[in-house]
Amino acid sequence: MFPRLRFHLAILLGLCVVVGCVESGQPSSKKNAIVNSVPRIVVTSEPLLQMTQAIMGDAADVVLVVPEGISSPDWSPTVDDVNIMQQARLIFFSGAGYEPWKDRVSLPGSRTRDTATGYYDQFIRIPDAVKHQHGPDGAHSHPGTVWATWLDPALCAAQLHQVSVDGRRLFPGRKQAIDAAEASLSAELNSLNALIETINSAANNEALTLFSDAPHYQYLTRRLGWTLNYLHWDLADTISDANRTELLDAFKADPSNVLTPQNSRIFLLDLRHSTATEDFVRQSGGIVVRIDLCENASPKVHSLPNRLKQNLARIRDAIDEYKCR
Repeated sequence: MFPRLRFHLAILLGLCVVVGCVESGQPSSKKNAIVNSVPRIVVTSEPLLQMTQAIMGDAADVVLVVPEGISSPDWSPTVDDVNIMQQARLIFFSGAGYEPWKDRVSLPGSRTRDTATGYYDQFIRIPDAVKHQHGPDGAHSHPGTVWATWLDPALCAAQLHQVSVDGRRLFPGRKQAIDAAEASLSAELNSLNALIETINSAANNEALTLFSDAPHYQYLTRRLGWTLNYLHWDLADTISDANRTELLDAFKADPSNVLTPQNSRIFLLDLRHSTATEDFVRQSGGIVVRIDLCENASPKVHSLPNRLKQNLARIRDAIDEYKCR
């Protein structure tokens, strides 16, 4: 009987080894639990992902919990998503209303960080939010605050600093490396000030009024010293009749064909809008500037400072076109 028992035990141990090997060979999703001692930090935006990865290096596993192609204001976390956040060492929110869902889920306050801390007084409010739809969740609105603070390089640098502050608290032994990483990325962001000055000089330092498909760009236009006359357009393959009328009415505020600072007809358009939408704005007399909101990873330009730089470069080119009209 004992030999038979030893035989069965040998088979059982062999199966355990096989199962263990198979499981250890399975590729793990970026959202799966960490199997080593590296702490996990969960973030809610692509800009925060880049900042946090730059600051933490390989000392932390940094995970963007919002799925690719979805904007956090339009997202609702699943039970699994909430579990991922609850198990993280730190949770970094972008703030400024970018996570309207956070009040509907239970998260550990001691491990939650609002990286907009430090510039609450610079938030821009949306007084006229309208109900709209982009995505499967039905019609909704985004009242409250303009959330794309990172489009202003100065606010982006302030957010980066908050990430580094929390990084030094989490990894006190890496203070020197974190300081160096912050200094390097901050220098890239601060270098954009020269391009902003060039744009203002090209515009003769006039306080221009621009137009846009949404209010998201207001931190950028405020940094330039300009006013934004924004509409409320959804991302769609075709522009609706209502949006067409809305645009024409906005341009008719100054019916003359002469462009003025109060009616430059420079139109900021989300990079994701269709070519047909851009064509209509141009045919209506607009000077289109495609703006990258940096919400999703870019297959062409990976660096956040470079993406912000390209936005500014396109605005500079539009100013040259504006001056030639």
